[in-house]
Amino acid sequence: MRKHLLTAVCASVGLCAASISSADAVSEFYKDKTVSVVSPSGTGGSIYEYALLVSNHIGRHIPGNPTVIVEDRGGGGGVKAANYVQNAAPDNGLVIAELHPSSLVVPITTDNAKFNFTQVNWLGSVAVRPYVGVVWHTTEADTIEKMRTTEVIFGSSGVGGSSYQYPVFVSKISGAKMKLIPGYKSGGAMNLAMESGEINGRGNYYEGFLATNPDWVRDNKIKYVFRMGDDHPDLMNVPQASDYATNEADQKMLAFLEAPLKVGQAFYVHGNVPADRLAALRKAFTDMINDPVFLADAKKMGLVIRTRTADQVAKVVNDLYATPRNLISDLDSIFKQ
Repeated sequence: MRKHLLTAVCASVGLCAASISSADAVSEFYKDKTVSVVSPSGTGGSIYEYALLVSNHIGRHIPGNPTVIVEDRGGGGGVKAANYVQNAAPDNGLVIAELHPSSLVVPITTDNAKFNFTQVNWLGSVAVRPYVGVVWHTTEADTIEKMRTTEVIFGSSGVGGSSYQYPVFVSKISGAKMKLIPGYKSGGAMNLAMESGEINGRGNYYEGFLATNPDWVRDNKIKYVFRMGDDHPDLMNVPQASDYATNEADQKMLAFLEAPLKVGQAFYVHGNVPADRLAALRKAFTDMINDPVFLADAKKMGLVIRTRTADQVAKVVNDLYATPRNLISDLDSIFKQ
């Protein structure tokens, strides 16, 4: 009996020593290093602001307290950043990336994507947010019904992004005449184009406008045409995209498109990051989103915090990637028209 007890104690001590050794190794790795938080959208929009927020706070929760910077790799609705992180960036835990939600579906709607979000390690999501299509307040065709007879011009990033795909799909199922102009590098660039009259409107996260242009919301400078994703008390009078999905096929495609809204502003690292560093980064992420200083800064920046765990994000992603090919083909044909 004494021998078994001694063995158990020794085993327990061994495990504790291994755990301490692992923690020390992680701390030693990150000490005096620089971690990059990659933004998939350029400056001026709320997606970038979330990356900036995380870069300002996660460092003090990572063992070794590394320096953390934000890195702008906006372009293509998040495709540029995803390609970089999964194919060119260091895969050792020194790069944390923010998901551009619209890029989530790119690998399953196109044949040439060089990234796959089932092969990354998720840290969690800081915010899931409803999505809206808006037009500038001087636009005469300011409802879906009016757009059925009058064309409006929407700006967008890349054809793989939500700012392109959501309005295109709503246009298709509702009969609205929305002409999409891709190529804008960031939400900030689209906002400037809308304000100057270069375009009539754009798609965006509602809380994105609250974060970057709260006066537009307060002073009714934008009019809401449609909404997608979770309900929001400010938007209950805005038509849902589902109001126009009148058949089963459209409803299934809409559910597919809305899946990224259930993931929101999620953060991830490369799939090759060592297990001990991944565990430390996940703990750091969880500690960060529960940190009163982080939450106060988010409020100051006008950024909503509505979190999801790493497991919750992974489930949505894995279910999304199991979507039948025929439904994806039908959607793809819509976006290529």
